[in-house]
Formats: sequence, C-alpha cells, structure tokens
Amino acid sequence: MGVIFSLSGCKAVGKTTLLRGIKDKLPQIIVREGFRKFDTGFDTSIEEEFYENERCYIRREVEEYKIFRESTNPVLLLRGAEDLEFYALHYPKIIGTNWDVEYNLRNELTELRKCSSDYILYLDADLEIISQRKALDATKPRNNMKNWLEKWQPFIEDYIKSNPKTTVLNTSIMSAEEVLTWSLNWILEKI
Repeated sequence: MGVIFSLSGCKAVGKTTLLRGIKDKLPQIIVREGFRKFDTGFDTSIEEEFYENERCYIRREVEEYKIFRESTNPVLLLRGAEDLEFYALHYPKIIGTNWDVEYNLRNELTELRKCSSDYILYLDADLEIISQRKALDATKPRNNMKNWLEKWQPFIEDYIKSNPKTTVLNTSIMSAEEVLTWSLNWILEKI
C-alpha cells in the first residue's frame, strides 16, 4: 500500500518548485499535480449545478485515490483530498450563499474523507515573501492572487493546519534548495 503525501500552501509559496525538485530527486515517487481543473459544464453559481460540479471532482479524486492506495510507490499530491473538501465546503460562502453543502453532498463528502492523505506538508511564508516570489515567477500569471489572499488563504490555511496529519514548514528564510532538502528528509523518514 502506497504512502500518500499531500503538499499544500498559499499560491506562490513554492509548491510547484518543490514538487519538481522532489520528482527529480525521488524518481520512484508518483506525483499528481493540482486540482487539474476541467470543464464540467456546470454553473457553480447555481446551487444544484454546484453540487453536480463537486460530485464530478470528488468522484475523480476517489477513483484516483483507490489507484494510488494500490501502488507500492509513495505518492505526492499537489493539493490532496483535504483541499478539495475545503473548496466544496467554502466556495458557497465566498459567493455569498448559505447552501447546506455538508447535507447535500453528505454521501460524496463521506467518501472523500476516506481519501485523506497520510501526511500533509503545508508550506508557509510571510505574505511579503509570497508577494516577492509571485513577482519573480513569470511562469504563472496568478491574476486572482488578491482575491485568493483575501477570500481563500486565511481560511484554507487554518483548515489545513488544524489537520493533525499536517506538518507546517515556514519557508520565509529558506532557499528553494533548503526547502527541497528538508522536504526530502521529511518524506524519506516516512517511507
């Protein structure tokens, strides 16, 4: 049974950089990047369509999780089931609705919660450092960064950090190489 790691953190904190380094240094690790958005065709501003949209994403997460669990290799997810659960629960609040997601997606959320990561690494950094990293990274536009920092980041940070499986690594004064070295050691001691 494969050990499942999840990598989480604010936009521009260095998740993708770390992921690439881990892929290079630990070729045996199976890596899955991000939520991998796809067009479900649903309008998420309409309650019933939002639920159908989330069912699509949750179904895919559950199916992938079963495959990963059967692997003998360790797995690293860039944003795991915990992040997807947070999105499902939090999105309606962001758009100003009071939908009962917990009730209306109760079956799907029950299945999703069975897909929890064994270990979560949350990359943290001061907002000033994150802003600097964003400015230096021309590979991603991050057009919605302001919205993310105001409406998502404070809540998902608390949500993920409160998970007992989470290890928080403050990367504010660390180089990318130092973050990679620390993270590799963290992974290797668990596999």
